[in-house]
Amino acid sequence: MEAVRGHLERLVEVLKPQMEFLNCHMVDYLVKDHWKTYIPANVRKEMNGMPDLLETKEVFWNQFDSKYEGASKFPSLVSHIEKMKSYRLDRMTDVTMTVDQLRTAFDASLKETRLQIPELMSVKKRHEVEIASAVVASLCTVVAGKNSGNDLGQVAVIDAGDGKGYLSSRVALEHGIKVLGIDSNEGHTASAEKRRDKLKKKVPKAVKKLELPSDDYFNNLLENDPSAQPNYKTTTKLIDFDTNLIEMVREQFPDSQASQFCLAGLHTCGNLGPNCLRLFHQNPHIQALCNVGCCYHLLIEEFVVDRFYNADKVKDNPGFGFPMSQFLREKSFHLGRNSRNLAAESIERSCFNRENPSDKLGYRAMLEIMLLQLGAEADKQVGKLKCSDFVDYVRKALRRLNVDDSGISEQFLKDLENKFQVELEQLKVFYLYRMTFAPVLEGVILLDRLLFLKECGYDNSFLVKLFDPVVSPRCYSILAFK
Repeated sequence: MEAVRGHLERLVEVLKPQMEFLNCHMVDYLVKDHWKTYIPANVRKEMNGMPDLLETKEVFWNQFDSKYEGASKFPSLVSHIEKMKSYRLDRMTDVTMTVDQLRTAFDASLKETRLQIPELMSVKKRHEVEIASAVVASLCTVVAGKNSGNDLGQVAVIDAGDGKGYLSSRVALEHGIKVLGIDSNEGHTASAEKRRDKLKKKVPKAVKKLELPSDDYFNNLLENDPSAQPNYKTTTKLIDFDTNLIEMVREQFPDSQASQFCLAGLHTCGNLGPNCLRLFHQNPHIQALCNVGCCYHLLIEEFVVDRFYNADKVKDNPGFGFPMSQFLREKSFHLGRNSRNLAAESIERSCFNRENPSDKLGYRAMLEIMLLQLGAEADKQVGKLKCSDFVDYVRKALRRLNVDDSGISEQFLKDLENKFQVELEQLKVFYLYRMTFAPVLEGVILLDRLLFLKECGYDNSFLVKLFDPVVSPRCYSILAFK
């Protein structure tokens, strides 16, 4: 616990002086000259004109390539990148774990994925589900060994925010564990049930094709008895701290003797992630936890009010999602919506794919100049727009904002874009520079959650890097068992 506190303290000290920069609005990039305001002078001096800006992007994209030799002319930028790498979670080996280290923590081998049914999910989802389902099944085995005499029938999984049932159906079908998928969206529940029925037909074929070892569970699958009760069921309900999980499971599985639960969640949105940790703590029947969070921008913070707060998106998960730990709450520490958005950016994926920031960032920044010139209300949300170029973007954006564009010629818009050609390339470098803080911001969010569990007395709580961050950027899971 002291090590987690120490890392959190260090990250908070790194972030505090940068919070204005990390929460700045990209729409203001040109009108408030973010380049000179926030990029250090020694870094700016290394980028003189368009060729240097283009080379700078190569430095970002190759930051994980030890053989790259093109960074020598940008020593200040390289120094910054290396410094930010030192604050990443994967450098904190005393408080984070790999999957291999998790095997040692379980004091047993993790269950292995045996079924390969790729056609029902994307490459990303398949990668996540194959690993997470094995981990959840292993947690159930730990719980059964500790409390139920190794009887897995006494253990069931609750999948919070079940969605289309990717994780829960795999745990149920492959490992023979009863899973109740709970989602507050009725449409998701219906989709999950359809997918479950498709999987049930495909699993026997996959078992035969792969020539998997015969056991009682797979034999039952091969028989494909239409009267057999499925191990995976779904329900539409909002889980709260008064939810009687045993009663819910007994309703769905009348013959089940389960009295201990593993609470799972693969990419639980916004406040649902933190609330799962609280539910694990408050409900004595939940003996294990596996939670991978996402959508940090939908977290409700205790010590800051979001300017563009959308009550409809967070109404199902009340309370505060950040900070959770008493350590950060005593500091009244807050991040802000733009910082939380940034926390979800993936440096690994951007570098692997050599991703350029979207041209629409520049389009929106130039639109802000136009709105001010037109005397229209500026700094309003335009939202996502499909467009072919800057001219198309402006026409559609002004229509959405109910601003008359009859006096704006196409040539004027093209001249405006040419005028800011260099500044728009600077904006892309600015965005990449700002992205170097993304892993630090996510680190604070996840370490705060881990520390909350440690403060509650759960020594067996871990922050585990489950997934390949290029494939699945939200790659860290909070695992715990009582």
